[in-house]
Amino acid sequence: MYDTLRIFFHKLIPKLDDETWNSFVSLQQVKHYKKGDIISEEGKTNNIVSFIQKGAVMVYNHLDNKKCVYNFFFENEYTGDYESFLTRKPALYGIEAVEDCILFQLHYNGLQLMYEKHPVFERAGRLIAEAQFLRLTTRNASLLGEKPEERYLNLIKAKPQVIQRIPQYHIASYLGITPEALSRIRKRIM
Repeated sequence: MYDTLRIFFHKLIPKLDDETWNSFVSLQQVKHYKKGDIISEEGKTNNIVSFIQKGAVMVYNHLDNKKCVYNFFFENEYTGDYESFLTRKPALYGIEAVEDCILFQLHYNGLQLMYEKHPVFERAGRLIAEAQFLRLTTRNASLLGEKPEERYLNLIKAKPQVIQRIPQYHIASYLGITPEALSRIRKRIM
């Protein structure tokens, strides 16, 4: 059941021993979410990070009563409102299942226990946090320096599964454009 998660961590910690791995697995909760379920709510402290075993999720917030999509995550990726998770403050973003999902979830307290008992996990935590930081800086640079068509092309290059698995109106929100503008971009590209 935890094979994909172990492969993920083995890339981060090549010499991960069985004792450390078993401690980590014992802290995981397997959760099933249906399409449309809220995994983590805006405005509430986010206590979990989730590894996606199966499915897709989107990270969003509301501005002017409109859902604004920040990012999409798929199998073999971690997701969560890391700022809230780390600072213990209310989350700025919510996380919603875009497809039926199976997630391996780790509570904040469990992660702190892993860091304390198995310091090698601090390396994994750092590498995951660095990947989140790079994702954020890439997203900011994209929004500030690219035209919508460039953002679309970069999105489908980085995450080609978006085209088949994410509704067009969510992709348009992610790009910061209307669904009609996205249709025009897609017609020009084809």
